[in-house]
Amino acid sequence: MIMGALLISISYFTLRYESSFLIGQFILLFALYLFLTYQKNKFSLKEIILVGILFRLILLILMPNLSEDVYRFLWDGKLWWEGIDAYAWLPSEIAKENILSSELFAQLNSPNYYSIYPPINQLIFAIAGIFENTTFGIIAIRLFIILAELGTLILLPKVLMHYEKNSKLLIFYAFNPLVILELAGNLHFEAFVIFFLLWAVYEFEKRKVYKSALGIGLAISFKLVPIILLASFFKKFALRQYVKFVMLASLVAMLSFLPFLFSDAVKGIITSTSLYFQSFEFNASIYYLIREIGFAVKGYNIIATSGPLMGIFAFSGMAIFNLLASSKMNLPERMLWTYVIYFLFATTVHPWYVLPILVLGILSDYKFPVLWTITIFFTYWGYSQTGYQEHLWIVVVEYISLLAFFVFELIQKSKNWKKLYA
Repeated sequence: MIMGALLISISYFTLRYESSFLIGQFILLFALYLFLTYQKNKFSLKEIILVGILFRLILLILMPNLSEDVYRFLWDGKLWWEGIDAYAWLPSEIAKENILSSELFAQLNSPNYYSIYPPINQLIFAIAGIFENTTFGIIAIRLFIILAELGTLILLPKVLMHYEKNSKLLIFYAFNPLVILELAGNLHFEAFVIFFLLWAVYEFEKRKVYKSALGIGLAISFKLVPIILLASFFKKFALRQYVKFVMLASLVAMLSFLPFLFSDAVKGIITSTSLYFQSFEFNASIYYLIREIGFAVKGYNIIATSGPLMGIFAFSGMAIFNLLASSKMNLPERMLWTYVIYFLFATTVHPWYVLPILVLGILSDYKFPVLWTITIFFTYWGYSQTGYQEHLWIVVVEYISLLAFFVFELIQKSKNWKKLYA
């Protein structure tokens, strides 16, 4: 299959800084993907699942070519086996002691940052750290990712059928090039977030409230960001039941973070979280507009003050939306817009961050997340052999096209709603 061949080419034989070749192949991949989605009814559901799994398995022995994050995963995992707290020490400090491989250290993209990956992630890193061979360690992590993806491929059709949608809409997720490359390829843990969010929605619709809370809690355990989605359940329960739901989900998440009590993690997490809000910036939208105003007025980058301010605006926007949103709006749509508000105010939006939005869009009849999964990949254009230089014109095109498309979709939905209730 041509799409499989392109996935192999872009993953195994293309370097990140070969921008034209990389983006050209991705455009071809996405064109094939769109063609196949419009042919979805020619496939059986079983074929969509099996081909989706195959697309992921062909990347099994890949050394990630678009992200170096996996080397930090292995670094942390190996530290635990050495009896060293991976949260307590900077890689640059450990490197001076020659405890771990200098070759592994050389591949780290954050040697001077403390690890912020949650304990449940660290458990997977530790399992991968058993292997001396880097390739075997990467395969071990990839098998966990593919297992989570398998769960999503099986569960998503069931949720679609609950909402009286064509189960073959799974193809929009199963064959999506960004999903395959960033999750099975580059080993980002949004794979677990997506599966557990989907499970939470599935159990909620089956009126199994506590299982739904467990799903949300586990999603938070892998990445803190899904904590914002607790607001999406507001108005979906009576107030007392909602409080119980939030408490249970929070308890599950807190239990997963208990190992922090036996670690020096607090110092590193506070330091790294502060950096995230006050130093890191990538592919932002509203924040970049504020930054330009700051340059014009102050003459320097005001991220130290505007970064935390963006967090306040995001929190306020998400809270107001979920307070005002109709209780009749289905849960995936509330989650979708909560995520969108969060990312509009974020200072950093990497390509894999937006993947949960794709699933929520499929469940709530929005296609703009599909568009985002192609436009956001263009941010890879800025890599060179010596580093990264962001091209702001790419960011402008990305967000203008995204804004235009979801405004169009909102207008179309409004027209359909009026026809339905006229």
